[in-house]
Amino acid sequence: MNVNTVLDAALVEAASREKVRRAAARLWPGKEVCVSSQCPSVTSYVCRVSVEGEELVAKYSWMGLSLVSLLRGAGGSWNEVREAQDEYVRSADSITAREAGALEFLRALGRPRVCETGGLQDGVLFMRPVPGVSLPEVVSARPWETAALLESVLLTLADLHSPVGVARLRGLEIGERSVLGVFRRKFTGPSTSTYLTELGRDRGLPEYERQEIVELLRSTVGRLLRLVTLVPSRRSVVIFGDLKPEHIYVDGPRLHFIDPAVQWASGPEQDLAKLIGRTLLLAIAHPDRAAARQITEGASATLSRYMNTVPDRGRTQTLRTVVALWLMDTVNILSTCLSAPPALVLASHQAALVAQARTIASTVDRASALLLGTMVGPRLLDAVFSEVGHNTGSLR
Repeated sequence: MNVNTVLDAALVEAASREKVRRAAARLWPGKEVCVSSQCPSVTSYVCRVSVEGEELVAKYSWMGLSLVSLLRGAGGSWNEVREAQDEYVRSADSITAREAGALEFLRALGRPRVCETGGLQDGVLFMRPVPGVSLPEVVSARPWETAALLESVLLTLADLHSPVGVARLRGLEIGERSVLGVFRRKFTGPSTSTYLTELGRDRGLPEYERQEIVELLRSTVGRLLRLVTLVPSRRSVVIFGDLKPEHIYVDGPRLHFIDPAVQWASGPEQDLAKLIGRTLLLAIAHPDRAAARQITEGASATLSRYMNTVPDRGRTQTLRTVVALWLMDTVNILSTCLSAPPALVLASHQAALVAQARTIASTVDRASALLLGTMVGPRLLDAVFSEVGHNTGSLR
């Protein structure tokens, strides 16, 4: 990626908005269509759309790249992007086409409950909003329920993680969203050093603090690259794939899920790692230390209970795999937010990561060092969560 090549964010938004408008007009000819402004996202272009008063959410992907990568020039010049995009949209392998198929697959499976689709047209996926309140909002309001909430999420995914899910998945994998895949793309290429060096330059951080964050992340990435072999390459289980708390909505006793990235894996560890890790980021950013501690304890309890279900002979390896994936995912999302161009508006939880970047970078640095050490089992788990607990509820 050429960090000096930056596409005009307003131009990309206007083009995306027009793609959504035209797709809606083709899907619902003669109906009144109103396209609202862009929703904050670092991956696909997302916006709200009203069709004859019915509210929908539209998603559009440029070449399968994240918006951050696109705006930073990963797809080339704007003319090169537009030319490549025409072919990409016609492909059945586009992200939105596979996501539409994944939603259909999950609806047929029955659990987890996922959003309804309104249609797929010219690369634009239209979805109906799900009821309820996002999991981060619920966790922030009722931190003492964190463990129960996280465990209900994992229980809801039991069918997907079972042989039933394996038997039904056919050609829908969104493997480029895997934690390990993203980590390798970011940190094993020839531009890795430059990418790390430039992190946070456009996000308004004091330069001394930005450089400290860069060095902490550089050390962490170096350690984690030595740990990629902890993630087994077997493809025996189907996982949700992008199990962020903000992709889960709580509607009374029911849970609803959005934005699946179903993929093959060796086990459910990636789903668990992303759910736990992103929940801990909520704790680190929470302004109330008592609430932050409750969230951390809830996440720790959930991981401990899961580990108790793993046979003794595989428990050490499984724990190390979960922690490695959790740290990789944390580095992935933190570096994405730090590298976002200033014209790309971040969601509130993403902006909070930037504000707490030094704390998060310090946490993953210390935790990755522990993972390379000699501790195993409950001692390793306690030590890693102690590092998180030390930093929860603190302001930058």
